[in-house]
Amino acid sequence: MAISFEVTAMTIREKLVEVARREWTRWGGPLEEIDGRRLGFTSARMESDHPFWTFVHDYWRAVGSDLDGRDAPAWSAAFISYCFKEAGAGAAFPVHQNHSIYVSKIDSGDFHGLSLEDPGTTPLAVGDLLWASRSGDGCRAPPMNFPDAKRQLKRIRDRGGDSFCSHSDIVVAVRVGEVDVIGGNVRQAVTRTTYKLDSGGKIKDGRRSFVGVIQNAL
Repeated sequence: MAISFEVTAMTIREKLVEVARREWTRWGGPLEEIDGRRLGFTSARMESDHPFWTFVHDYWRAVGSDLDGRDAPAWSAAFISYCFKEAGAGAAFPVHQNHSIYVSKIDSGDFHGLSLEDPGTTPLAVGDLLWASRSGDGCRAPPMNFPDAKRQLKRIRDRGGDSFCSHSDIVVAVRVGEVDVIGGNVRQAVTRTTYKLDSGGKIKDGRRSFVGVIQNAL
């Protein structure tokens, strides 16, 4: 009797996690643990060291830019866009070099399979994006909570601009009380960070101001 095996194709969500883990491994696996300890960073600015600056160039190319890790602009959104492209998302993800711009497009409801949710009520799942606001040189005052982020995203769509500084990481593992995420331009590298979760699996960590969860059903 012949035995048949059913081969199940990976979803974009699963491929996204695989790509994020692959890129983190390419960087040698730098990490920030749940207690804030940092391990595996080979210099203060790995992004400008060889071969890492060439990896950053790969990420920038995903958003149509020729920059690399020796250049100044933040590349974390380019990293997210690269990972979705490598996962085969195609037009299902609105690639952009600014997190608030692609999140505003997702929040419009025009990208089936992706939705912006409240981090205070949404348990994290592998393949989701964890979105936080941030400050810095050249950054205007960012939203500090989900309702304010929603209002500011609508202004971006209505005006075609008025972006703000923020950051997203890809959720790659969820355990009781903690979550592992991988993101680009975290301590100037592709870094895996472990954050605290509450008993319901929702983000509860004071290291960042989390303003959204992008649920990923692709």
